[in-house]
Amino acid sequence: MADSKDIATEFFTAAAGNLHAAGQRAGVESIVAVSIIGIDGTVGGYNAAKLAHERALLEGPLPVRILRAAQFHELVELMLRWGTQGDVGYLPKQQTQLVAARTVAEALVDLATGPAPTTPDGVFPEIAGPKVETMAGAAALLAGALGAPAEVREVSDENNPDRAVYEDGRLLPGPHAVLAGPSFAEWLEATYPAE
Repeated sequence: MADSKDIATEFFTAAAGNLHAAGQRAGVESIVAVSIIGIDGTVGGYNAAKLAHERALLEGPLPVRILRAAQFHELVELMLRWGTQGDVGYLPKQQTQLVAARTVAEALVDLATGPAPTTPDGVFPEIAGPKVETMAGAAALLAGALGAPAEVREVSDENNPDRAVYEDGRLLPGPHAVLAGPSFAEWLEATYPAE
């Protein structure tokens, strides 16, 4: 039976091939894609599949520009829902620099229509939010705005082969990254205004 990494890798590899084929038929000049900051050292799950996605895109016939982004603000609610048991939300121990999906979309448009990015050789351009925080800390702010769950706990999964990547800051942006708002707190206030 295939694991989640294999399933995701198969999906992303096929998607890259389909994108190149459709792009060639349509006569597009290049492809832009979003990926994830810090995934170079990952070996498991979704992040490793995204790394395979990058490779498959870059091996295709059309020129490709990849923007690596931090985790989206919008991901926090999904993670909180997935990790809630009873009145407790369990979130992975993870340093992050959350960014709004809209901000990333705007950066992708700029990447698609502007000049090639000026980053060191072999380094993808990156975009992240303005502040380093933890996923559990962001989830606690969200839980406060939503009124549930009553408690958020940060947990470390000793069985996760990529645990160190999440916990030691390797998912944080590099020195060449664009840092763009809104911050998670600002986004939260605009998305879930107090009544």
